[in-house]
Amino acid sequence: MSLAGFFQPHRILYCAIGLFFLLHLYRITAPPNGYHQWRESDTAAVALNYYEEGMNFFEPHVNQRGATSGITGMELPVFNYTIALFYRLTGPYHVVAHLLVLLAACLSLWTIFKLTEILTDANIAAFSAVAMALSPLFFFYSYKIMPDIWALTLWLVSIYLYLQFTIKKKYLFWVVSALCLAVAGSIKPLGLSIYLPYLFLLWHNKQQTVRDYVLYLLYIAVTLGPFIIWIQYARYLQETSGLYAFYLGGNITSFYQYLFSVRFFKSLFLQYPPELWVGWVLVPVFFYGLYRAIKERTLRFVFVWILSIYIVFALTALKASTHDYYSLVIVPPLAVITGVGLSRLYLSGGWKRVTVVVLLLLAPVGVFLRIYHRFGTINDYYTIHSEVDSIIPRKDLVIVEDHTPAVRLYQLNRKGWTLQHGVRFEETVHYIKDGARFLLVKQPLDNRFGLWGTVVDTIPERLGPLYCYRAKDLN
Repeated sequence: MSLAGFFQPHRILYCAIGLFFLLHLYRITAPPNGYHQWRESDTAAVALNYYEEGMNFFEPHVNQRGATSGITGMELPVFNYTIALFYRLTGPYHVVAHLLVLLAACLSLWTIFKLTEILTDANIAAFSAVAMALSPLFFFYSYKIMPDIWALTLWLVSIYLYLQFTIKKKYLFWVVSALCLAVAGSIKPLGLSIYLPYLFLLWHNKQQTVRDYVLYLLYIAVTLGPFIIWIQYARYLQETSGLYAFYLGGNITSFYQYLFSVRFFKSLFLQYPPELWVGWVLVPVFFYGLYRAIKERTLRFVFVWILSIYIVFALTALKASTHDYYSLVIVPPLAVITGVGLSRLYLSGGWKRVTVVVLLLLAPVGVFLRIYHRFGTINDYYTIHSEVDSIIPRKDLVIVEDHTPAVRLYQLNRKGWTLQHGVRFEETVHYIKDGARFLLVKQPLDNRFGLWGTVVDTIPERLGPLYCYRAKDLN
């Protein structure tokens, strides 16, 4: 078989998905680690607490709860809840959560192919899926126990089904599309940016009717409504419990404070596009694809799609420019533009075709060089996790020194308080009076003046790298 014969659209797609899947078997059993370990731990803890404390979907529990029930508001916990459902079949193993993320990522690649095929053709669609698979941002978060890939996948499925509805006029596509978008938007609201591209489609439909506009407005209502209802409910839970483990947007009117910051423009216009969204190796192809799309006057839907996402970035300026996983939504439309460049070069034959092959061989190396430092060690996790049951009873509350709010508590699989700003005597005493039974710190306590001896036993036990002190009864 010739090289040209091998590069058929569906063969490219399935090879890309297969290789993507195989590469993500690396660390498929790993616990939360490395970059955004705190966010992984938060996600995994909610799933584990569903499994251990009850499967009431509307009562997600966090570990950093103090002496409260731990119920708090958060993004729609459909990902966490699904993990817990599988835990009931398999037991609480991290491989379950990783596989759920990985399978969703593979579905994203298939879906970007299908929706791009509707917008352009099968060749561009296949190379768009490849470009998305080689996006460093998408590639990395497909390893992480976080809900963002699920939100992205549901969003893409929603777009594909909506495009199918515009062609076939079958209302089942409309209903399932709206359901997927409602769920995706309630996980990460940046997916709601698709309203403007849909309006663009409506404007450019020469046969549109009043019914089409009514359906469009109804679509917005049935997808935006659940997001608003869930966010209000989540904020109610946060206010009643006093627990704010998950960011829920704050005051939307304050976005302007971050919109004109240097970081916003540096991240979303200079750093993220070449480094994370496209990848340095494919940047020249992206610009070539952009040139061809403008020259051929194609992909107007995609350009409106990108513009709409940047509008939402502006409205979420703080998080979009500081937490890169919020920007995953822009990877698919940029991948389509890169797919145009790859397709046009490949179909030109000669040295351009060879260039495409070489770049596709080099791009995985570029992805690895960009993300390898984001993986962290996992020995610490297993050491702590395997020894805690022999020292701390399951029901006892703990105080743990940690620079994040969630990691150590998840490793311990215990509930209680986190000391993120150092071990302070008055704060510790307050927590012990509230019910804490153990204090875990990074360095032995300085008891030269006998102060700590009044609240904890002064001879600690070792729990991995931590020093574990038993608290005295102060009540």
